[in-house]
Amino acid sequence: MTEPTAASANPEPAWLLARQPVALQDQARRLLRWARQNGAAAVWLEGAALIAVWPEGEAGRQAVAALADRAGQPAQVARITGQDPRAAWQAPPLDRIHPRLALTPAWSGLSAGPGVLVIDPLTAFGAGDHPSTRLNLLLLARLLDQDPPPAGAWVADVGAGTGVLALAMSLLAGLKVLAVDPDPAAARATARNQALNPLAGGRVAFVRATHAVLAAQFPLIAANLPGPLLLMVAPRLRECLAPGGRLVVSGFRAEYAPKVERACTALGLGLQDQADQAGWVGLTCRVGRVPPAGRTRVGRVPPAGRVRVG
Repeated sequence: MTEPTAASANPEPAWLLARQPVALQDQARRLLRWARQNGAAAVWLEGAALIAVWPEGEAGRQAVAALADRAGQPAQVARITGQDPRAAWQAPPLDRIHPRLALTPAWSGLSAGPGVLVIDPLTAFGAGDHPSTRLNLLLLARLLDQDPPPAGAWVADVGAGTGVLALAMSLLAGLKVLAVDPDPAAARATARNQALNPLAGGRVAFVRATHAVLAAQFPLIAANLPGPLLLMVAPRLRECLAPGGRLVVSGFRAEYAPKVERACTALGLGLQDQADQAGWVGLTCRVGRVPPAGRTRVGRVPPAGRVRVG
């Protein structure tokens, strides 16, 4: 499988940096001790925040989540690279996913612009530090670099979370994106990130709903969902793909990937591209045959302000 980053060209280690707000000095000292005892490579206090850095990986992600649980509020997380995590912290974190796409957290002080998305996850999933999000972004960037739908075409992001996939499709190819997610946290985070990314945000229409609300044929659908959920919704997503349409999926580990690939094949979707990172896998599949008659609903995606869910 294809690696999402050119590791051989960039041997610098990767880190997960958590910026954890703290209310009281007592709490800050307790969290600092806990982080040191639980594998943090570096930890220090900066104003009203604890900064803790772990090596990128599953153990690091679990430690960041546990830190937030102990603090009682979410941490802001960024992925940084460098031999010295303290030195890497001094530079504003700009996480390059693809030559045409980089992410930076809202607290970095950097501005959104061509090729750069500013993401504030609030309490939703999809800050860009998790391999499943990064893999989907990478596959989307490669696809939109080589064979994008026409600018202004409607595409879909299923399980939008922070809206990062939707914003990337809008930014990279000028696409209009219907982003759907039933979680109220996703609605808040997507609205926040639309505002932070004015070049892309205006072409994203968010609907608080499940995949069942889709009623058009799209040339491209992105879905970052857990494997079992992805298998459950895949037939509906297939119905909503236009002839020759592409489905970019992630959210499952390598051992689950054959199940996803078999399910896609059974739905007439051929594998077009793939990538893996840290035991997680992403796939791009393309419609290879017309689905059975009578199963595809064809509709029109209305303008952003007119999307309605019944």
